[in-house]
Order: sequence, then structure tokens, then C-alpha cells
Amino acid sequence: MQQAPHAARRIVPYLYAAAAIVAVWELVVVTTRPDVSLLPPPWEVAKTFVGLAASGVLFEDAGISLARVLSAWLLSALAAIPLGLAMGRSHRLERLIDPVVELFRPISPLAWIPLAILWFGIGESGKIFIVFIGTFFPTLLATVAGVKSIDPVLVYAGQVLGCRDSASLFRKVIFPAALPSIVVGLRISFGTGWAAIIAAELVAARSGLGYLIANGMEILRADTVLVGMVVIGVMGVAFDAFFRYLNRRFSWND
Repeated sequence: MQQAPHAARRIVPYLYAAAAIVAVWELVVVTTRPDVSLLPPPWEVAKTFVGLAASGVLFEDAGISLARVLSAWLLSALAAIPLGLAMGRSHRLERLIDPVVELFRPISPLAWIPLAILWFGIGESGKIFIVFIGTFFPTLLATVAGVKSIDPVLVYAGQVLGCRDSASLFRKVIFPAALPSIVVGLRISFGTGWAAIIAAELVAARSGLGYLIANGMEILRADTVLVGMVVIGVMGVAFDAFFRYLNRRFSWND
């Protein structure tokens, strides 16, 4: 019964922020009177939103973008988490792989878009590849940091209490202890992937929220562009709230 008021209190600041943005937006429109193709009033964008939602186009594009991000994000987690656990426990393996990670990590996922188009065309593989690049490194680094922060006494206690082999030690001690940090890495990587897929869809897609925005730009429909931006922002906030909830659930402080 107490969770509903608590959740409502978390939503209220976002409602205030949305109201302030709309108020400033309306003020700018009223005072500057820009062309509708450049900056439509809020009510016009709301009307377009309702129309796109009623036609199903908005939900279809949002679902396609989300499916692409989820696919690549899960693939990167399957690769990054085991590797991060191993690197966190083995200094030799970390010294071997860390230079490669540090060379590729600063490269923005957006820089990979031209190569992705050359290698995979404009199909799904290229977009998943771009999101994979964007989500892999945050998850990997968070996992390594989580393993390194484990109290050695906890590892020793696990060995004394029956974790004789590495597999059981990882399963019963290392992974659970590093899980809060891993969840944080997954949260950060999902946000990175969400931004990366929108950028990829802007230049190499025929569907998705990024394509919706790009198409609106091409036909001079700023209202469509703004609808896509609003949906991206709202979905991003919802995903971040979900991962914050997971982080609280898996925190040792709970």
C-alpha cells in the first residue's frame, strides 16, 4: 500500500519538468511566432502524437527500436559479464585484455556506423552491431570493478565453507557479490545502447524511432520530429527507473 504513494512522489518531479518545458515552449512560440515547419506549438505536436499512436505507427517504430536494443544489449551482457568476472579475478588476463579495451572504448558507437553500413548494409545486423559496441564496454568495466571491490575475507569464507573449485566460487560468492555493480553497468549500457540505436536509425533504417525522426526532417514535419524525441525521452526515463529499481533490489544494503 505504501509503494503507490512512493512511486507517485517519484513521478511528480518529471511532471513538473514536463509542465515547465511546455510552458517555455509555448512562450517561445507565442513571442517569436516561428513557422510551423520549424517549431510547431505544443498542441500541434500533441495532435500529431495522437494521430501516430492511433494509426499504430508510433508503437510499431518504438517496438522495433526497443527490440533492436534488447537483442544487442543481451548479446553484449552474455559476452561482457563472463569476461569481466574472469578479468576481475585474473590479473594476468586483465593485463592482456585491458589495453585492447582501452584502445576501443573511447571510440564512439556512432563512429562505427559507416563501417557497419559497409559490412552489413542497412539490415538488422548492422544496427545490432552498433548497439553491441555501445553496450559492451560499460557492462565489462562495471563487472571488473564489481569483482575487484569484493572483500577478500568474503572469498576466503566461501572457500572455507565448501567452494573448493573456481566454478562454485564464482557461482556462490563472486557473482552474487559483484551483482550490484553489474546491474549498474547494465543500466548505463542500456542507456548508451538506446542513444546508439536512435543514431543508427537516423542514417541506416527504414523503421524505428530514429527513422521516424529522420523522415519527419525530410518532409519538413517538425511536429513528427518532436513526437519522436518525446517518445525517446519518456522511454529512456522509464528504462532508467526500472534499472534503479533492480539496483535497489540487488543491493546488499537492502
